[in-house]
Amino acid sequence: VVQVAQAEPEPEPEPEPVNQRVFFDGFEGEALNEGDWVVNNRDSDAFIVEDSKLLVVSSGVTKLTNDAPNLFILKRPVPDGDWDAVITLTAEFKTGKDYVWFGLWTDEENYLGADFHTHYKAGAGYDGGDINLRNTKRSSGKQTKFDLALHNYGKEKRKEWLDSIATKPYELGLHKRGRNYHVSLGWGGERQYETDKLSSLRLPGKALMIAVGKWDKVDGETQAMIDSIEITRVSK
Repeated sequence: VVQVAQAEPEPEPEPEPVNQRVFFDGFEGEALNEGDWVVNNRDSDAFIVEDSKLLVVSSGVTKLTNDAPNLFILKRPVPDGDWDAVITLTAEFKTGKDYVWFGLWTDEENYLGADFHTHYKAGAGYDGGDINLRNTKRSSGKQTKFDLALHNYGKEKRKEWLDSIATKPYELGLHKRGRNYHVSLGWGGERQYETDKLSSLRLPGKALMIAVGKWDKVDGETQAMIDSIEITRVSK
């Protein structure tokens, strides 16, 4: 009797995610598209659209509050299911208390998104600080977050990092998978850094929002030049 062992069939490869662009704005023209954007607490002297960029300048403390100036809110809803939302930008972080925030926003008590910020300290022989990527959620006033310290730097390294983000466009992203959300930072389409995930059983915000500013009182101003925003639906 000859037994013939039949080889098990090769497993089917996992399908690659399919990305479908559902929104893109490259900030062409001379103004924000009012069909897509609303600016809460508008300060027209602190932003402009030119050279295919949204240029935002902030000289005061602009924390994530309902009355913060120039909250750029996208009118279009995020798609159902899983998605990626990414803004591409450069930024001049000169004050050591600078930030760019991007994420889902309802109000100052309810939001979830990406916070990219600097924290510079000097004095008593110390000259250094941190560059941080933060995934932060606030639900009915209760806050939770995951911090990712990208770099702890001295004076020379600080200049190298800040020169880099001012000249090389980087991508700040918010990503939804199921009921989980994480944020990323990268260059050239590659995500160099990704935070841990936060969960939200319900959509944590009604719209995507961009904010630029200083999170503490300090001299100087923060400037960001946003090249584009893109939202893609992700499916298998």
